[in-house]
Amino acid sequence: MSEAVRVRKNSLYSALSISSRLIANVFVFWIMARYYGPEIFGQFKSAQVLATNFIILADFGFDILLTTEVARNRINAQKLFRQFYSLKFIFSIIAFISMWILSIFGEFSNETRMLIQMLSFYTVFTTLTNYLFALYKGFEKLEYETKVSLIINIGLIIVVLPLILFKTNVLIIAAIFVSSRIIGFIVGVIYSYKLIPNLSFKFLFDGFSEIKNKFLIFGLFLLFNNLFFQLDTILLSLWIGDKTVGVYQAAFMLIMLPLVIPDILINTLMPLLSRLNVENQELWKKTGFLMNKILIAFVTPIAIILFVCAEQIINFIYGINHYSESILVLRVLAVTLVVRFSLEAFALLLTTSNRQKIRLFTVSIATALNLTINYFLIPKYGALGAAVVSLITNFFVGIIYYINNSKLIPEYLLNTKTILFIITSLIFAYIFWIFKDANIFITIPIVLTVYSLLIGFFYFSKEEMQLIISKDFNINFIKNKSDKS
Repeated sequence: MSEAVRVRKNSLYSALSISSRLIANVFVFWIMARYYGPEIFGQFKSAQVLATNFIILADFGFDILLTTEVARNRINAQKLFRQFYSLKFIFSIIAFISMWILSIFGEFSNETRMLIQMLSFYTVFTTLTNYLFALYKGFEKLEYETKVSLIINIGLIIVVLPLILFKTNVLIIAAIFVSSRIIGFIVGVIYSYKLIPNLSFKFLFDGFSEIKNKFLIFGLFLLFNNLFFQLDTILLSLWIGDKTVGVYQAAFMLIMLPLVIPDILINTLMPLLSRLNVENQELWKKTGFLMNKILIAFVTPIAIILFVCAEQIINFIYGINHYSESILVLRVLAVTLVVRFSLEAFALLLTTSNRQKIRLFTVSIATALNLTINYFLIPKYGALGAAVVSLITNFFVGIIYYINNSKLIPEYLLNTKTILFIITSLIFAYIFWIFKDANIFITIPIVLTVYSLLIGFFYFSKEEMQLIISKDFNINFIKNKSDKS
């Protein structure tokens, strides 16, 4: 199978997997926020965000490491699986115990405390299922992840949505979340045997010295990478209260929707870029270049819509009575979204070129920076202060990633088409802002139509469009001078 066909196929599967998770999480939380109000919604999101961070602790880099190592060395896939699984299981138990300790001694409301304890089980089974997904990605068999994800998330939606509409106790909702992950893990194990028929889940600690440096780098990176982006929610819960968490998360969940796009590209391209970094450096750089252009093309109209139409979007989804404070928060986060998209390609190039230490150093500093600035801004400005800090820390991370990929900046960002695209977008953004009171059902189609034409006929060259839709990567395309335009 050609590279382009494989990438498109895996992109489709990745999109289906992530979209199903998105609907089962973001959409469900939107409905929960509207029907339960900011306080109860804030309680559930406080527990869920905390669970997400402990999932990262339990993962501790084993997922990315398994994917990249299996992609490079499939012959030893079984050994690699057992080595990482041994440590993964131990870290999952540590995460489980840590959540209970924090729930007991942390200054949470009683309702939030019970939800944290319930979702500690969600943490364990989610992280073990994610590990199986990492194995599928290493073999570039993303269709298995898609099948498991659809089973988990469609089932969750069918059961949970009616209960939310009847305002069932959120503890029951949490229990269903846990049950869905248990089912997903069982189904995931079945599919893993299709890849490695003699797969074993027995612990294997031999060769630990060979991988300890790698997993420490990946693990600490994932922990801090998640913390600097979501620490604000935990701090709001501890320092302000559940209602403010609900206000902040109402806006935050809206930017989680477009963040599915870089997730899809990362899931699809990580194993490919890991292999190309060894086999073909030029194609590695060109793939990263195209990824960066795709991300810029997608985020620009989305950010304009979220910024300009923030008030109408919040009112339509949640109701303005309880979430008016979310409007300004959403506008700040819309700018953060642009920063986030613009750094993802550079971040993935660092990972797939064995420069993960740079990312670890960067996100560690970003987490400390986030905590420090939030200490001053959250008590005074609440949810808006947390949003501003998120923008600052993401901007810091982006600058460091650019510096460490400085040789790629002229080609990736300073080419004529990208500069003109950005200038044109700023002009369009100003025009749409003037008409921000126009109905969103008129504004949004106009924005999308304008950018569809701009992207299709200007931003992407004919050669790039041919590359995207071709049946195979054309290596000669790399040498074509028109690439640099």
